[in-house]
This record gives sequence, C-alpha cells and structure tokens, in this order.
Amino acid sequence: GKQWYQRRVRVIGLRESTYELSYNSACYCLATGNLVEANNKLNRARDLCSKEFEDDETDAKCELAPIEVMRGLCLQTEGNDKDAMEIYSTVLKEKYGDSQTLSVAANNIICINKEQNMFDSKKKVKIATNAPKKLTKAQLLSIEFNSCLLSYHTNHMEQFRKKSAEMVAEGVPMAHLLLASSYIRDKKLNDALNVLPVENSSDEKTLLAASQLLLKLGSFADAASALIKIKSLADKPGMASLISTLYFLGSGPEKAVEFMDKSLKDLAETCDPANLIKWTLICARFRLAYDMPKDAASSLETLLSKYPGNVKALALLIRSVSQFDVSRAYEVAKRLPEIEIPSDIDLEELEIGTGVTAARGLRKVINPEDAKISEANRRFETKEKKRKKKKIRLPKVLVEGGPDPERWIPRQERSYYRRKKRNRNEAIGKGSQGLSSANKSAEAALDMSKKVGKKTEPVAEEPVVPPQSGKQPANKPKGKPKKKGKGKW
Repeated sequence: GKQWYQRRVRVIGLRESTYELSYNSACYCLATGNLVEANNKLNRARDLCSKEFEDDETDAKCELAPIEVMRGLCLQTEGNDKDAMEIYSTVLKEKYGDSQTLSVAANNIICINKEQNMFDSKKKVKIATNAPKKLTKAQLLSIEFNSCLLSYHTNHMEQFRKKSAEMVAEGVPMAHLLLASSYIRDKKLNDALNVLPVENSSDEKTLLAASQLLLKLGSFADAASALIKIKSLADKPGMASLISTLYFLGSGPEKAVEFMDKSLKDLAETCDPANLIKWTLICARFRLAYDMPKDAASSLETLLSKYPGNVKALALLIRSVSQFDVSRAYEVAKRLPEIEIPSDIDLEELEIGTGVTAARGLRKVINPEDAKISEANRRFETKEKKRKKKKIRLPKVLVEGGPDPERWIPRQERSYYRRKKRNRNEAIGKGSQGLSSANKSAEAALDMSKKVGKKTEPVAEEPVVPPQSGKQPANKPKGKPKKKGKGKW
C-alpha cells in the first residue's frame, strides 16, 4: 500500500493467525484507504490479544494500546472525531503504551482540537515532542508541523517564524506556506511573495498562493505566468479563460490573443469536442471585439473544417468575414441551412403580435376601434385638471394698515392677550382633609355669622377659677421620670 514518501509497496499475502499479523494487515488496509476492512481486522487483533493475555491484565493493556490508537485513527479518518478522541484520551490516561504510541495519540488529539482548546493542545505537544527516534521521518515531521501551527494560533509569532524557517531549510514540504502566512498576517505581501519559490516550483498549492498574492499586488501578467505552470488545470477551458483575461489586463489584447492561439492548439489535442467548440467561439468573439476579424475568421474556418454542422460558428464566421469581404460573406451565408416555416403560421401576425418589436419602416396594423379608444384615453390623460382656489385665511387679529406689530412677541406678553377664565366647578372636591360636598349642609347650620338678626338664648358664664400656688395637689399622679443617658443623636 501507500507508505510514507508516497511509494508503493509490493503486496504479500499475510497470515492473520496472531494479533501482530492481523494488526499489520489492518495497517496495510488503512494505508490503501480500505477503512471498513482495516476496522474489522483491528477488532480481530484486539480479540486475539485479549485472549492471549487474559491472565495478565497489565501486559494486555500494553499490547492493546497501539491497536486502540489505530482504531482511533480509523474513526478519525471516517470523520468520527468524538469517538476517536475518547480512545486517544483513554490511552493517554492509562499510560500503558510505549512512548511512541503515546506521542502519536497526543499528536492526533492536536489535529482534532485544531484552533480550539489551545490549553489542552499545549499539554499534548509536550507529550508528542518527547517521542523517541523510533518514529519514522514522516511522523516526526507531522509532529513538528503541528507544533508550529500551534504556535501560530497561540500568537507566538517569533517562535512560529523560527520553527517554520528551520523547516524550510530542511526542505519540509508546505513549510514555505507557513512562513508566508505569517507575513500575510502582518500585511507584508512582498515579503510573503519572496518566501514562495514561484520560479522553480511545480507545487500546485504554492503556485496558487503565489498567483493570489500577485493579484493583490496588481501584477496580472505575473499571476497568469504562475497559473500556466499548473499542469493539472492546463486543459480546463475555465483556466484558459482566466489566464487570457489576466494577460489582457496586464499586457493588452495582443498577449491575450497569443495565449489563446497556444491554448487552442493544446485543447485540440486533449479537450473534448464540446469544450473545444465553446472555447473557439469565445476566442473568435474576443478577436471581433478588438478589431481582429481576419484572425477570428481563420480560427472559425479551422473549426468548421472539423465540425461543419455547427450553426453558431457559421453565423459568427459570416459576421467576421462581412467586416473585410462582403461578397465572400454572401457566399458563406448560402451555407446556412434553410428554415422550414409551417404553413399554419401567419408571418404578418407574428410581426405585429404582442412582445415583438416592429422594425423601422414596417407599418403597424391598428384596429380602428382600438385607435378611437386610445385617442380618448390620450385626451383624458392630457386634459388639464382645474385647480380649486383656496380660500384666503387672514390672521385672527388683523390691524388696519398692515400686519400685527406684536406678532414676534410671545403671546402671553402681547397687550391684547387675556387669560382664559377658569371653570368655577374646578374647585369642587378640593379643600382641607375631610371636607366634602356632603358636609356643606352641616357646616352651614353651625355657621353663626349667618344668624346675626335672629334671637339667641343667654349662655351662662363659666366660674372663674382662682390662681393656684406652685405646689401640685397631693392626689395628682406623678409623671414618669425622664430616662437618663445620651440624647437623641
């Protein structure tokens, strides 16, 4: 299967009588992408290992640790991160496996955490970086790569740049993209572009990143040159259209046409007929738009020599040839297929029908009744409406000989202002506490001022009490003694 460094390994028939052999076979299935078979073989290896070490629980857990880590990798590859995280956490918690098994489990947890749970990822990095030299080179590079990414997400940019620069010096793939991302984060696009090896690289990701940076810097022609190097997208009409547009923006229509001619030759060998016809028509329209009718006609004639029944190409050829040779355009027009018109279709009715715009010079047939209705509507619409004269409103206080001289003074301060009288019934229900309208009759009966003219009975005078001495009477109870102490405050 596919092992590290993308090399193929010769398949040998493996026995699965022991848990070690079943584990090795599962690793091969996992490398080739057969996850279901790999999971089944790992379950078999776990059962065989548990049966072999059923008397010794400690040895069983030590031997089961790498099998469990591989089961977690299968689940993680399938997208079941939750169950994979439980398996890795259990292995790290029990610590029965060897150091390389623990480091692989810790590295996989960092991959699951991604930009979240940074505190847990920092702990797992310490476990992963303590791995022995028994790990393969690809595993060590993966751990180093994840450690560098963790420094990026925790904003340790100096440490991140140091690690990524060391990885670039070692020739680690994708390391230059890490270093360039740090410069892009600081908006240093030129420094990021200098880090990427655009001239000597054939990596698609590197070239795409470089072309995006060049577009942001406004170097359209250089961006097109970077995209041309991507071989997997060279036969795509969409990529050819993008590159020609970039050449047009950066170097003008001549460079764009030059690339179109080259791309047409390449697409003629590799592209399917439908895409080839589509791209040829696009190129011909571009040439016509920029006053190159002869070049457009030659490319269309080449296309029609292979596919003579294409009506769109023939119509576009007539349009291009008519700009420099009208007689030849008439000859080419004779190659157009005749249109068979059904006998039950009235052409005059189609011309004057709804939704069809009549050309200049054609008389539109109008029904006389419709003409009368339209004339009446026109007169009704154009008839001017009579405006009603509004009644002139004069001010309330009109002074003879001109406007009111006090109009700018507040109303309360004007000489003719009079306050409105209050309502006499407003005082009803108001007064001192306990007074109400129901008690007015009793109050009137007790008012002596209203009975001045009436006879009154004599009232006996009260006896005058002589003044007493300072001594109080003996029978008067004494008051309570005052409390001694501090005052109120």
